[in-house]
Amino acid sequence: MVTKKILIGFAAAGIIAVAGFTGCSKSKDAKDAAQTAGGPGQEAALQGQAALVSNAVIVEDLKARLKEKPNDPEVLWRLGDAYFESKQFADATEYYKKAIQYKPDETDIYNDLGLSVHYLGKSEEGLKYIEQGIKKNPYHQRIWLTKGFILAYGVGDLQGAKTAWEKAAALNPESQIGKAATEFLVQFKEKPKK
Repeated sequence: MVTKKILIGFAAAGIIAVAGFTGCSKSKDAKDAAQTAGGPGQEAALQGQAALVSNAVIVEDLKARLKEKPNDPEVLWRLGDAYFESKQFADATEYYKKAIQYKPDETDIYNDLGLSVHYLGKSEEGLKYIEQGIKKNPYHQRIWLTKGFILAYGVGDLQGAKTAWEKAAALNPESQIGKAATEFLVQFKEKPKK
C-alpha cells in the first residue's frame, strides 16, 4: 500500500498536506543544470516540473494496470492519490469514489475523498464523507485531524475544529498526527479577553 503523507496544514501550520506518493528525487544532472541556469529558484522550478512529469508517468502506469483489473480498489485508490498530488481534485474525487465501492470500510479513502471534495470548494459535502469515515472507525486519528482542518478552513467553525483536533490529539498525542493536531490547537488558541 502507498505510504501517505500526513496532509493537512499548508502554510498556516507548516504541516505537509495529505495523501499521496513520497515523490521522486531529481538527478544530479538536473540539479547541476539548475544551478548553472539560475540558482535555487530555477532548481525549485525544475524540481516541480520533475515531480509533475513523474506523477504523469505514475498516472499512466496506474491507468494501464486498471485496464487489466478495472475493479482493483488499490489501483483506484492509488490513482486518486496521484491525481491528488497533482492537485487535480476532481479526478482524485472520481477515483476515490470508485475505490470506496470496493473497500467501503477503508477509513483512509473517506479521509482522502473528503479532503479532495473540500479542495473543490465543497467543504460541506467533504465533511459528509469525513463523517461517513468516522462512523466506520471513530478511532482513526487522521480523519479527526482532517475534520478539524475542513471545519476551520472550509466552514469557519473554529469550535468544531478544536473539538476534532482535541480528539485527534487524545487518540495518540505522540504520533505525527497527534502533534499536528496539537499544532493546530495552539495556532487557534483563544486569545485572552481584555
